Amino acid sequence: MNPARHAAWLLLALLTLLAVLPPAHPEARLFSDGWGATSYVDPAACVTTGDDRAAAGTLRPKRPAQAQWPDRIALAARYLSWGLLVPVLALAAVCHPRGIRRHATAVVFGLLGAAPAFYQWPLSPLFVSLRQSIAGAVVERFAVTEHGLAWIDGATLLLWLVGAALILGGSTYAAIRAVAHLTGLQWRSLARQLWPLAAVTVLLGSTMDTALYLRAEGVYGDRAWAAARAALLLLALGATAAAGSRTILAMVTLPVLNRVAATLLWLVPLALVGINGWLVHFHWTSRFHV
Repeated sequence: MNPARHAAWLLLALLTLLAVLPPAHPEARLFSDGWGATSYVDPAACVTTGDDRAAAGTLRPKRPAQAQWPDRIALAARYLSWGLLVPVLALAAVCHPRGIRRHATAVVFGLLGAAPAFYQWPLSPLFVSLRQSIAGAVVERFAVTEHGLAWIDGATLLLWLVGAALILGGSTYAAIRAVAHLTGLQWRSLARQLWPLAAVTVLLGSTMDTALYLRAEGVYGDRAWAAARAALLLLALGATAAAGSRTILAMVTLPVLNRVAATLLWLVPLALVGINGWLVHFHWTSRFHV
């Protein structure tokens, strides 16, 4: 068995363990007593009576959350599965020479179309507006139960992913086909050179939970993680731009205008990935997303 298969079996075992164990306490931490050690109770939320009136308006230390052994086992399984194995396996599936990167259609419409939308839907104001519009239209016409609302959410997410695959993937496909037309190259071979963009999209998206876990344990600062994300994104953009430009400009028999136009069109997928990366990982960040 190869290492990837071992990792996949380990991931399956950890997910099974998570399904059996009770969920961990919301404030439980694996290597500490939780956020309580550095958190404080808002005095506005406290009822002051008797001797406490003198202390009104002051911040009070919040009792740390004590993690029991089932909490720590559940947290360890969650960190190892979703925080480590899922990103590693996802990146291996993209970057392996016999992986997704060799399938041009999957790269264009899947990894550069649906995947960015999947990672951004919990954060995007556009998805919230779409969901509210669809739910409002359905509720006005039909009697919807709570179970029905779940189906509406699922249908909205499916519509969001299909729309992104058509819009983002379609824009990338159109740009690559135009480059192929101008240069005489096969569009599939050109699309395969976009794999660094696909890899960084999957890596940054799949490590969003990893960032939350690390911050919860106090392992890193927000600025360090933001710098690492920016460096990976710029590295992927630079590598893809260099690979495409080198391939296009090396065709010296082509007219200069064709090479310039093809080079500019090659930048379209890079712009889409760069904008998505900035929105998801820098612009829409909040307390619950890092």
